[in-house]
Amino acid sequence: MNSFFIDVQFLHYYIFIMNVLILSCNTGAGHNSAAKAIKETLDNHGHTCIIMDALAFGGQKASDLVCDAYIEMVKKAPKLFGEIYKIGNRIGQLNQETTKIRSPVYYVNKLYTNALEEYINQNNFDAVICVHIFAAEAMTSLKKHNRINIPFYFVATDYYCAPMVEETLPNTIFIAHKDSTFSYLNHGIDKNLIVPTGIPVSKRFLIKKDKAETRRELGFNDDDEIFLLMSGSMGFGDLLNTTRYILTNGTPDTKIVAITGHNEELYKEFETSFKDDPRLVLIGFTDKVSDYMDACDVLLTKPGGLSSTEALAKGIAIVHTAPIPGCESENVQFFMEHHLSVCAKEASDAGRLAIAVMNDKFLQEQLLKAQEHYKCEGSAEKIARYIESDAEKMHNV
Repeated sequence: MNSFFIDVQFLHYYIFIMNVLILSCNTGAGHNSAAKAIKETLDNHGHTCIIMDALAFGGQKASDLVCDAYIEMVKKAPKLFGEIYKIGNRIGQLNQETTKIRSPVYYVNKLYTNALEEYINQNNFDAVICVHIFAAEAMTSLKKHNRINIPFYFVATDYYCAPMVEETLPNTIFIAHKDSTFSYLNHGIDKNLIVPTGIPVSKRFLIKKDKAETRRELGFNDDDEIFLLMSGSMGFGDLLNTTRYILTNGTPDTKIVAITGHNEELYKEFETSFKDDPRLVLIGFTDKVSDYMDACDVLLTKPGGLSSTEALAKGIAIVHTAPIPGCESENVQFFMEHHLSVCAKEASDAGRLAIAVMNDKFLQEQLLKAQEHYKCEGSAEKIARYIESDAEKMHNV
């Protein structure tokens, strides 16, 4: 590691310029968003940082196959995914009881560790940050067999401990909230490994713009009742019927902003179904999600860890659409227990709940007060500072 002096308010600090590898995975956009938020902060601190798809070290075709299979299962067989999630939890518990049993996930990700080890050594990385369990499993294999001598960290992107985290060996686990700690302890994870930083989000979601001004910039009126509908990268949920319910039971001032991202099929379905209703504002891929959040009154979003945290940082009345069984249902549990959102247990409930929240200003105020109390601020900054502190300690040993 290289070091240099920098003068800040007449005090001298050692700043270590690190070369950091962030390992993500393309099973949904949330992990990549967390990776980008961390990279954004590390770059601002002057470090060198690169994001890689962990599965791609086994070949791009293998990565595409695994990610496509995951997304198809989540979309078409969510109950099966939920059962597999439960099995994963049980395997993790067995691992804690015997310390010998490893999950199939561990062995699959072990297959590409030779290529990963070579890449780490060739690029002289000082630390590795994993924002997906697949990456953490691969790094665990390298660490277990003494093939790396640099620290690696795991960043949780959901609000409770995911399956198989307990069989990984990171130096530190950065978790979503201090109130999530019990979940990790229940999984047998050493409390000394747990640091509650919050889930990292991009800085643009930490800035709350003036609502009226942002509405004018986006072409809305002050008295519009704006529902923002986020489909998520996988397009999960009965979004068309949710939209239909809101438009049927809304008012002339109702506006639904539906953001479909890269999902062209969903975009066309919206376009065909609601072409005669000007109250629907259909948006494909956009870099103005933060602005639309600032402009809206009620947000409908799947209960992904990242999208929920972005909304929490913004301070918006959140209606969670029906969760994918597993991590998303656990995210909903956290948000509901802390009064941060309301949740539709069935897809048919989402529109009804959204209308109810829009018309209940007291409920909106209570949600926003709870969000202000429980949100974690500066999560990416906290993670960066923690890793920098570790680097300094290692340098001084």
